[in-house]
Amino acid sequence: MRTVYTNLRAARTAIKDAGRVRDIALVLIGHGLGHIVERWNLQDRSILRKLLEKKTENEPLNLFERITKALQDLGPTFVKLGQILSTRPDLIPQELCDELKTLQDNVSTITLAEARAMLEDSLGQPLEEVLDEFSEDPLASASIAQVHTAKLKTGEEVVVKIQRPGIREKIESDLHILFWVAKKIEETVPEAGAFDPVAIAREFERAISRELDFKFEAANLRRFARAFADWENIYIPTLYEEHCSDTILIMERLRALKITDAPAAGHEMEPIAKECVRALFKMVFEDGFFHGDLHPGNLLVMEDGRVGLIDFGLVGRMNQAMKDTMADLLLSIVTENYEGVARSFFDICIRRGPVDYPAFEQDVVDLMGQYFENASLAEVDFGAFLRDLVEGAIRHQVQIPPDFTMFFKAVMTVEGIGKIVSPDLDLVSECRPYVERLVAQRYSPERVFRSVTETLQHVGRFARQFPVAANQVLDQLDEGRLNLGIEYPDLEALEDARDRRLNRGVIASMSGVLLLCGTLARDQDWTLLGVPGISLICFGIGGLLTTRLLFRVLTDGRW
Repeated sequence: MRTVYTNLRAARTAIKDAGRVRDIALVLIGHGLGHIVERWNLQDRSILRKLLEKKTENEPLNLFERITKALQDLGPTFVKLGQILSTRPDLIPQELCDELKTLQDNVSTITLAEARAMLEDSLGQPLEEVLDEFSEDPLASASIAQVHTAKLKTGEEVVVKIQRPGIREKIESDLHILFWVAKKIEETVPEAGAFDPVAIAREFERAISRELDFKFEAANLRRFARAFADWENIYIPTLYEEHCSDTILIMERLRALKITDAPAAGHEMEPIAKECVRALFKMVFEDGFFHGDLHPGNLLVMEDGRVGLIDFGLVGRMNQAMKDTMADLLLSIVTENYEGVARSFFDICIRRGPVDYPAFEQDVVDLMGQYFENASLAEVDFGAFLRDLVEGAIRHQVQIPPDFTMFFKAVMTVEGIGKIVSPDLDLVSECRPYVERLVAQRYSPERVFRSVTETLQHVGRFARQFPVAANQVLDQLDEGRLNLGIEYPDLEALEDARDRRLNRGVIASMSGVLLLCGTLARDQDWTLLGVPGISLICFGIGGLLTTRLLFRVLTDGRW
């Protein structure tokens, strides 16, 4: 019964995914991307008709605008993917990143009845037993969740974040298709191998899976609250954990303004901008845990001038080794050590192929000269420099790890906001104390002693394990049990190609045998128009198999 259930579920998923693939194909055609549909053989008869109609139309938008519009129309999963890719100039052109930043969660709101049902199901009791007030109209509505204002029975004003019903199933179906698309991109676009589309899809799956579970966001909020408990000017809202679940989040409502609206309300912005910068560097270099989405809507200025942080679904992490590497990079930038910047940045990168390091270093040195020569550190557009540094990595087959790109994005965003509200903000000077402190800690007696101790422990462990491991290898070699494995990255594609060739060979053989049998048949007991019935059956089946084989060969474009 379990096998039957599993097969039925798989069949239902396949049927649902097939319908979704058809919707995706129609959206791509609608935005002038029909060549993708053709290249991936996504068209059925009705889609083919749409494709032919679309070819006769003029498309006024450029390619990047059409990609953005298509992602917007494809719904929540693809909007989220576009928003994440907009932070990865190491993977896609900067022009496309800029265009993807315009993606918005333009979705219809869920009804009040649906919101109440989700909330009561999570609370396990009627709404009125927990809340005195609950707004009918949402405060905000996004692709994954909707936010309402409310008041608890105890009198506290709160915001209630409610997950959209059915969103998990929709995203699950889209993720199946996304992995299929990633594999297709690897097969049809050889240059994409350097960016590893399947790994990007896997990274996106992890990110959106965590965003779907509000328990992760609740844990993040608690961690930020502990980290900033002693900071007077940074405020983290209170979480009402007893009412939260994986689909519901209830936290304190902050009566505050977006940071970009604060100057008009008379707030003194220079100390506020500096506090935001110091908070970011504290998160990275002290806590190793930082807010990954510091846009103006998540940075609020309260009436008393404190900065409130909200929306903790996206976070980045830095271990000690990553903090050390980042400190080296920033210290080299601060001291204008051009070659040091190149070395530190190269240490951060993931190599996707052979790298010409002298050419890489020369590009970084040229970029440093472009930004830092004949300019004081206060005049340098630090965010633009980091953006160009990351974008330039593409040309050298290197890629930036996600947490580093998230940090670079946070720096660019905070500096951009800071320059708007406080034009004299000097980001480089603000980061210097944190970097110098981190470098000093690296060479402190405690840190050196700990490092030496750990090294000696590793050496001792290796010395104890090596004789045993060596004896095991020699024993296996003597007994002929030593196996060596060879990994070939394109083996799956080669196996698929081999299977297709074998299947076509079998079909060709079967059709040939059937046509030959039809020709040699001499049974006169049953005839139609003077032709033996057995011959007609053989000719019919053989003809169908031959037609199918020819169709597949012609559509694949391989003769």
